[in-house]
Amino acid sequence: MDVSTLLLHFDSSPAIRLLKAGNAPYVIAFLHQQFKQSGTITIPQSELLPALGSFQEELQISWPDALRDKAETYLTDWCSRDKLWLHRFLEAGRDEPIYQLTPHSEEVIEFVHQSLHKDIGFVGTGSRLRLVIETLQQLVVGASDDPTVHLEELRKQQTAIEEQIARIESGEAVPAFHPTRIREQFNLAVTMLQELERDFRAVEERFKEITQDVQQKQIKGMDTRGGILGAAMDAEDALRTDDQGVSFYEFFRLIQSTEQQRQLRSVIQQLNDIQELADQKDGLQAVRRMMPLLLSEAAKVTQTERRLSSTLRRLLDAQAHQERLRVAELLREIRGLAAAMSSDPPRDEVAIEVDDIVELSSPVSRQFWIEPSEFEQIDLTESTKDSEQRDQMFREFANLHRLDFRAMKSRIQAAAAKRGTITLSELLHASPPQSGVMDVLGYLQIASDDDHIIDHDLPEDLSIPSAMNHDRTIVVTVPRVTFVAKEVTRSEM
Repeated sequence: MDVSTLLLHFDSSPAIRLLKAGNAPYVIAFLHQQFKQSGTITIPQSELLPALGSFQEELQISWPDALRDKAETYLTDWCSRDKLWLHRFLEAGRDEPIYQLTPHSEEVIEFVHQSLHKDIGFVGTGSRLRLVIETLQQLVVGASDDPTVHLEELRKQQTAIEEQIARIESGEAVPAFHPTRIREQFNLAVTMLQELERDFRAVEERFKEITQDVQQKQIKGMDTRGGILGAAMDAEDALRTDDQGVSFYEFFRLIQSTEQQRQLRSVIQQLNDIQELADQKDGLQAVRRMMPLLLSEAAKVTQTERRLSSTLRRLLDAQAHQERLRVAELLREIRGLAAAMSSDPPRDEVAIEVDDIVELSSPVSRQFWIEPSEFEQIDLTESTKDSEQRDQMFREFANLHRLDFRAMKSRIQAAAAKRGTITLSELLHASPPQSGVMDVLGYLQIASDDDHIIDHDLPEDLSIPSAMNHDRTIVVTVPRVTFVAKEVTRSEM
């Protein structure tokens, strides 16, 4: 950390530029409010733009000189290459930009949060020291391939556990944590949870960099298809094998485990019963949002990874590759001609004349006359009116079951609010369907419309009662659907 390195870093780091900006408090407050307080990962422009306008109006009351420009100007500026505080992109199926925090803004928000946290006098040094000691002990044992080292450590743990069991069984008082230690460890867990989000951004940005590098090499014709493909796969393998990638994919494996999710939900539910944490409202709220937030973050990274795979598949398309090479060749020729004429540019006006397209009509382009088809006329009117048959038809029509989507959405939110998320199979087990497969189709439609998590790679079988005969059970196979609580589903906010 020498002076020249620091000068370069202070001049080029988007995070430091944000901290040094004159309107930094307002920008950080707005980004924290929209993304962190709401627990939202991405926000469409139709929501973020009016939110910034409302935020500016509130600022004018106490700080009339703050953020006086148009909201569109600020969003564009924050996404520019000079700032990089927001990432703006387009998603498939949407016709408006989507905004997301960059790793730089995540870093600034975390730094400011920790700075404010320390200013109020609660650092939690005791819990941090215990965590450091335990981590180093695990490192010493885990780094050794000597079985005796592992057996010795396991026997120590076994002895300590047996001693604790004996003391409790003998009637000794259970040594509960001191209230300070409870709050320390809880705040330490919340801080580590917030740091996870920054790690997600870093992995996602790395996949985006690989994708952009492939696309630029394609456009410029800088390498063969095999060379580009090899470089991209090497970069992806490097990401998967370096410390950051290995840690992320290990996390992804854990978070996808049904048993791990069940244990996390159980622990989160038990936290609400600890009296010493009753005043930690923000921390408890962050922990309650942990499961849906982590699942959404993981899905976002895998979506970026799939985009890279799609780019590589297009690279292997021979016809598209030839077209890209031809375009790159023409662009190089144009640049070469322009460079050759730079010393003696044309005196006359440079323009391109394009003839209008002339519409041509030909008699032979018209189709031959075809005799129109004749249809048999059938009288659908019955000669006699059967009132009993008519009443039976009305009764059958009245018995048709109508899906109440409002009630179904309320049922989803009530079940998901208890623990953050709930799968479709768990929801159907708690609230059995009344209309058989129709209810399942209704829930799938709600999951698609309201941006819940649908994993087509994990199909699951659902056993549901038949709508016609409730004693008979039918099995349907659907994608794994995870409903997310309303507080973290942005489209319903």
